Amino acid sequence: MTAFTPVPPLFSAVPDGLFGPLASPHRARYWQLLCRLFGEFFGPDAPVPPSHGFPRREITAAIERFLLTEDPWEEDGIAPDAPLAVRAAAIHERFRGAGWLRQERVGAREMVSMTPAVAQLLAALMDFAERGPAYIGAKVRSIELQLKQVVDGHAGADTLDEAADQSRQLLSHVSAIGVQVRDLMPELTRAESTAQFARTLFERYVRELFVGDYAELHREDHPLARRTSILSMVREIEHSERRADMVQWYCDRATQGDRERAEQRLQRSLRRLYELDRIDEYLQRLDEDIRQANRRALAYLDYRLRAPDRLDALLERACRGAQAAPEDALRLPVAPGALMDEERLRAPQSRPRPIPRTANSLEAPTPEQLARLNLLRQMKRARLVLPEDLGRYVDRQWKDADTLDSQALEIADIADFRAYQTLLTLALRSRRNGGLRRDDPLNRMLRGFRIETVEGQRTANDYLQAPRFVLRRIRKTA
Repeated sequence: MTAFTPVPPLFSAVPDGLFGPLASPHRARYWQLLCRLFGEFFGPDAPVPPSHGFPRREITAAIERFLLTEDPWEEDGIAPDAPLAVRAAAIHERFRGAGWLRQERVGAREMVSMTPAVAQLLAALMDFAERGPAYIGAKVRSIELQLKQVVDGHAGADTLDEAADQSRQLLSHVSAIGVQVRDLMPELTRAESTAQFARTLFERYVRELFVGDYAELHREDHPLARRTSILSMVREIEHSERRADMVQWYCDRATQGDRERAEQRLQRSLRRLYELDRIDEYLQRLDEDIRQANRRALAYLDYRLRAPDRLDALLERACRGAQAAPEDALRLPVAPGALMDEERLRAPQSRPRPIPRTANSLEAPTPEQLARLNLLRQMKRARLVLPEDLGRYVDRQWKDADTLDSQALEIADIADFRAYQTLLTLALRSRRNGGLRRDDPLNRMLRGFRIETVEGQRTANDYLQAPRFVLRRIRKTA
């Protein structure tokens, strides 16, 4: 978290003992019962609840129906053979004391409801438990459509916040997949049979952990290839008159007129959207984790298929058979005679003597040859552009600006000219949708900046004429 982002107060929004039932020995049964009550009474699929809640008897009756289908289990000292109504009342009191249910007296009746904060938390927990593979294309498409509405003036800062939250969730999900893949491999190796290993591999590793559209990420028509247009819209929001509209929206609806806090809220959303440019780093690490996991899984599967099944059991049975066999049955299957007689040994091989070698005569180079060799090395080095050479050239041209036009680039010597040519090559290769490919060798040249071409315009200097391009500095996020 940044210095100006406070820690969100969790226990001021939910009761302190809310997680007590979910931390008890019977937490699995409590979770099933909470999900059933939520779906039947308080969830979005249930009928619209009365404003004052449900009668207490309806809730306890639902708990009794749940207990009828479950194995007997003791609750708060109540024996499993206690009457069903007593056990249901004890579970209801446990939920009410923890804060999952709220009980109020309306006239002569006791009514039960669930607070909105607790219902929202339970819905989030159920969504987390039912999570499956993410579809990056759908999330990127949603972010792009929301930003387009903001740029066109059809939506406010609430839509911008939603797009920023989706961008942060997308990066967090992709980052966490690699950890899940690495944690899954030790569990797979504990499979008792090859069939169980293969079934677990394909059911959990491929179906549950992979990105749903992972095989389509590298296609040019994938929505992820349009992240350049998303970042362009973010820059437009930041540097156009829409920025003032966003700040005013925060002042009116989120910060009670505090303009400084409104600026901070806007910067936080923009910073989260700019982080979408780092998704290539997460995807490269995910590709490497998946390749390594595939190699380990294939090697382990190959070993399990080739190795005899239950090898330890076979060895143990052979040892028992050797101990119980008669003496004549343990005779070695070899021909009669001495086993280690020298006549049975193979004659040693006689290697031919090596040909005597004479050293080649060395002749020291002349000063002119050394001078020509050094000059050739300097010529090759001057024409070779490494990432650090390109970084020094660009850093010398920035002059405290965030953008740098190709018309302002200075060329003083051969090294500068070669650096300019490299930037031009990067600009031409970045014309494709989504910019440079992640496997492009020149992608490692882009350190701290992004390059874009200016359509329909050209740049002319003393050495060549080429399409015009612009360098944009990448801001480091907190």
